Amino acid sequence: MFRSVLPCLALLALPLAAQAPGFPPQGGRPDLEGPGPGGPGDRGPGHPGDPRGGMRPGGFDLPLHALGLTPEQAKAVKGLLDQGREADRPLHQALWAQEEALRTAAGDPAVPEAQLRALHTAAADARFRLLLAQRARTRDLLALLTPEQRATWKRIQDKQAQARAAQRALAEELPPPR
Repeated sequence: MFRSVLPCLALLALPLAAQAPGFPPQGGRPDLEGPGPGGPGDRGPGHPGDPRGGMRPGGFDLPLHALGLTPEQAKAVKGLLDQGREADRPLHQALWAQEEALRTAAGDPAVPEAQLRALHTAAADARFRLLLAQRARTRDLLALLTPEQRATWKRIQDKQAQARAAQRALAEELPPPR
């Protein structure tokens, strides 16, 4: 019985907490107000205007700020990422269109296997074109770095690969969903 009473008490306390002075904080979250690190409208790594990189734009899954870029390098990296974002837009749109066509056809039992195979090949080709563009951009980015920064890049990538492997191993140990 005690276990069922505690959650009820917690739910009953919520309206009281909401009436407490200063709850919720007035003016929103200060850490999300004002311009981000890349200027107005920017919210951190991977967002437009931020030379530090991140998951997107440009296909980088690396915290570029950890490389200790000089202002000149940061400007060159930002230009590279901006250029890549614009160049990748049609590649992304083509990929999304191919994947949507494949999903739609896969859901229709009347679509013949040969047509599904052709749609799958087209989607794979679109994904490969995007991969090649991102790979070329990575090569261009690495050309901007010093040998020490490239070594840091490699160490970070190795740590990320180890983390992904650990996540996969953990996922394999979990019981299947019910």
